[in-house]
Amino acid sequence: MKTHLRVFAIVMTILALGCVTVSAYSSANTQTVIINLDSVPRMVSTEAETVGVLLEELESTIDTKYVLEDAKEADSITDMMNLSLISVTEKTTSTTQSSPFETIKNSTTDLAEGETRVIQKGVDGQISTIEKEIFHGESFVTKELIETKILSEPINEIIEYGTASVIDGMTYTKSIPMKVTAYTPFDPGCNGITATGTVAKKGVVAVDPSVIPLGTRVYVPGYGVAIAEDVGGAIKGSRLDVCIESTGEAMQWGVKNIPVYILK
Repeated sequence: MKTHLRVFAIVMTILALGCVTVSAYSSANTQTVIINLDSVPRMVSTEAETVGVLLEELESTIDTKYVLEDAKEADSITDMMNLSLISVTEKTTSTTQSSPFETIKNSTTDLAEGETRVIQKGVDGQISTIEKEIFHGESFVTKELIETKILSEPINEIIEYGTASVIDGMTYTKSIPMKVTAYTPFDPGCNGITATGTVAKKGVVAVDPSVIPLGTRVYVPGYGVAIAEDVGGAIKGSRLDVCIESTGEAMQWGVKNIPVYILK
């Protein structure tokens, strides 16, 4: 009986010593770490040896993305260590912007020089932009473009501007400096019929066809609109003869150095 009691006492002693050893070992490897998430402290106990392992252990209890601010994941854990985590949040924004139209300008001889007209009114297009804004805590960090979508294409504005030259409301293609004289249908050598077979009268001018082709409409300042229907032996080069039915008016005309306008 004494032998059994002695054996039992030895076993209990061994078990007690073993428990003390395990407890001491466990206590020696457990560290207290203070986690500051957005400056809100939280104390945890861990047996992790590195910061990275600790963060993996806490992954299921931290329900937000974060950045490690003041340590590295490879750093060793020390007792009463402070780790600062900053939460990462994302915000999606959508904005609509104008897409400016272009202005296209085309020349036309249907308008006098300096005149313009709008053929097509310009309309701006619309573009939708979706972006992601990233914040660390309350601080804005960056912005990322997610999508750009064209809601409507711009409509270009079309404007015509005049290039035609105008004299007394009439459009002309060019002007020629000329020596202008006058003749009557009854002058010597004239029979009242032009070189083109028409009747010589006011509104008819004699020209050099190599300068102004027959049939051309012209405007002669002080005389008016006329048609080149006649020629003359002395009418060569930059010379022009206006037909005036009155001899007195023809003599009064005399000789004038003026521009002659070729009408469109």
